[in-house]
Amino acid sequence: MSSFTPLRPLTSAIRQSYRGYASVLSTPNGGVVQELPLRLQAIKLYKELHRLGRDYPDPKYDFNKRLRRAFEKNAKVTDPEQLKKQLELGEHIKKEVLALISLKKFRHLRRTYHANEGPR
Repeated sequence: MSSFTPLRPLTSAIRQSYRGYASVLSTPNGGVVQELPLRLQAIKLYKELHRLGRDYPDPKYDFNKRLRRAFEKNAKVTDPEQLKKQLELGEHIKKEVLALISLKKFRHLRRTYHANEGPR
């Protein structure tokens, strides 16, 4: 017979280290959730913009390529104030892209269901 020892459950400290930024979000006293570090905010923003770029209305614009170049250009920025400004600009661009996508969908629906009407 082999000596099999069952695995013991992970402690909370080890569990948090496996979750990536979960340790940043939780506080020792279980209180208020802290803000994500700037690097993780930038990664999150990049992922959101990249997903939105798939539906960008103009395929010739190549939104995702421009997005990547913009993030690569600012990769060496270390000043926290400048990083916050760049993140705010990225959030603004995200809202603009969402508006463009919504407008594209609205126009498509309007052409589909109200083909005889002129532009408003």
